[in-house]
Amino acid sequence: MVVAMRTRSSQTVSDYSCNGRHMITVTRNLERPIIGSVLQSMWGVSPTHLSWSLEHNATVVDYTWSTGHTPFGPFSETKSLSFVQKDAARRNVLLTTMNFTITSTIDVLESMAAHGGENILLRKKRHVEFIQRWNLLTYKLEKVVSAMSRLDYQKAMYFLRSSDHDLYAIHTLVYEASQELEASLVCFKDPPFPWVPVSMSGVFVFGFFYVYSKRDKLFRSKRKQF
Repeated sequence: MVVAMRTRSSQTVSDYSCNGRHMITVTRNLERPIIGSVLQSMWGVSPTHLSWSLEHNATVVDYTWSTGHTPFGPFSETKSLSFVQKDAARRNVLLTTMNFTITSTIDVLESMAAHGGENILLRKKRHVEFIQRWNLLTYKLEKVVSAMSRLDYQKAMYFLRSSDHDLYAIHTLVYEASQELEASLVCFKDPPFPWVPVSMSGVFVFGFFYVYSKRDKLFRSKRKQF
């Protein structure tokens, strides 16, 4: 939402100067501020006098590119947009929409994984349809990226809107398949008792105690021999 306020005074002296003279700002004219605010809030277009500085790791004010065709800043009086601003506005809409599509696709894949994966969730007929829709979705998203690289934003938007139909079909397939799943209870069987290892251990322990109890007789017989 953009809120504009008109002052009573028609103009005021700004803090900036040009050729040693203070610049006059026309405060009654709200067209440029409104256009700039709409671009910034709705299309995510950054003001031309703000740039990113790697040295400061933050945005800095630089009016080098804030002259000419731009609705931002006090050094321009035009309402027209430059190519950079038009390109950013159209590109940001596509990137935002594509991010929503990718996020929704990830949600579908996570839902399938929670139900045991596509091989368990989808039967043969639905699995074939899922593969077809998935291939169409990835193909159209690749076309979106390719069209954006050529600055053909109209074709990119066409493929992006078309991919919504495939994404909706995938959502429907997964939802219908999840509603048909039936819970099953598998009883756990205890493993058989290991009689052989226990018996061998018992024989070994019994033999050890037997030898230990007869140690005096054994050592006495050995002494008699020597």
